Amino acid sequence: MRHAWILHNPLSGSPANAAKVERAAEALARRGVTVRLERPATMEGLRQAAREAIAARADAVLAAGGDGTVGAVAGELAGSPVALGCLPAGTANVWAKEIGLPRLSWRRPDALERAALNLLEGQARAADLGRCNGRLFLLWAGVGLDALVMHTLGPQRWLSRTFGLAYNTAATFAIATRWHGADMRVVVEGREAGEGRAWAGHALLATVANIRWYGGGLFKLNPAAQLDDGQMEVWLIAGHTYGELLAHAGRMFVGRHAPHPHVTCLTGDRVEIYTAAPQAMQTDGEPLAPTDRVTIEVVPRAVRMLVPPQVPRGLFAKD
Repeated sequence: MRHAWILHNPLSGSPANAAKVERAAEALARRGVTVRLERPATMEGLRQAAREAIAARADAVLAAGGDGTVGAVAGELAGSPVALGCLPAGTANVWAKEIGLPRLSWRRPDALERAALNLLEGQARAADLGRCNGRLFLLWAGVGLDALVMHTLGPQRWLSRTFGLAYNTAATFAIATRWHGADMRVVVEGREAGEGRAWAGHALLATVANIRWYGGGLFKLNPAAQLDDGQMEVWLIAGHTYGELLAHAGRMFVGRHAPHPHVTCLTGDRVEIYTAAPQAMQTDGEPLAPTDRVTIEVVPRAVRMLVPPQVPRGLFAKD
């Protein structure tokens, strides 16, 4: 990596992270990397800057922000030779946890510098993307509670920036008290699903996941998930009540959710979700317009992702 762009989303994470992003840029510069730091004021500006980095023939783009920032930039870099790295300057930073990067905390105020140098010493690996109703995503797409939370927290972004993941977690449990699920029909196709497998019922949550971690990094949905296998896991959590939701959350936290009869996991490369009424949606933690039909397709090995030398074993099928 000789020429890198750092795209910092100033609306993601704490305002104090701006100085930490600058120190990460300086750390790379001391290693001989030519760094260009941009701070677009909007998500569309972020996407435009990613396209400009491609045109400038940058070796890499480092997205400084949260998972929505990383996912948005990944969608723009898809199909290009430019590699994407993550400087975890957002609220949850689940992607950073997934690949083994240090995340900011009071004990690790230099995490962004360390992440930048880890990526410099790492390598670029091809990873799958998903396409949800035309929008590319890297981590997950969801219909149900997680999407409702993202829609509700959007206008309260300043609270998330101030109080971080603890606020988001508490807000999720509060919002869940008024969520009772939705009737859904889900059809999954792919090599493991054969000709297609369908599920129908009343779901609290339907999440299509490309990675292992979920829920701000609190829950490991599938310890065996791989980023480049051309497949995604569809997790369907059935139920109607807040009590059921809390019980599911407890089982997910300790990793005992998969065998439960009200939890279904289907694997495939194409997913269609039909709901009786329009429901909120999210991709990579960013809210999308409500709809009653969701179509998701896997785009295999679509983007080059920078990963550190200590990337978790088995995360890539082509190790």
